[in-house]
Amino acid sequence: MFSFLGFAVATADLVAGIRIAIAALALICTGFIIFVVMKQSGNSDGTEAFTGGSKSDDNESYYGRNAGSRTEARLKLWTYICAGILALCCVAFIVMAAVIE
Repeated sequence: MFSFLGFAVATADLVAGIRIAIAALALICTGFIIFVVMKQSGNSDGTEAFTGGSKSDDNESYYGRNAGSRTEARLKLWTYICAGILALCCVAFIVMAAVIE
C-alpha cells in the first residue's frame, strides 16, 4: 500500500517537473521570438530618406549585396523554428492537462 503511494508521489513530482521544463522552454522561445522579430527589418516603405538611413552602404561588395537577404532568411527560419517549438509546448500543456487531471 505504501509503495503505491510512494509511486504516486514520485509520478506527481515527475509531472510537475515536466510541466516546469515545458513552461521554461515556452518562456525561452517566447523571448527569443520577440528578440528575432525585433531584429528583422520591415518592408521598406521609403522612410530611409526621412530618417537619414541608407541601404547603399551594404551594396559596395559582392558579399554585401546578398548579406541582408541571407540574414533575413536566417532570422525568418529561426522565427519559424521557435514558433513551432512554442506551439508544441502549448499542445503538450493542453494534453497533459486533459490526460493527467
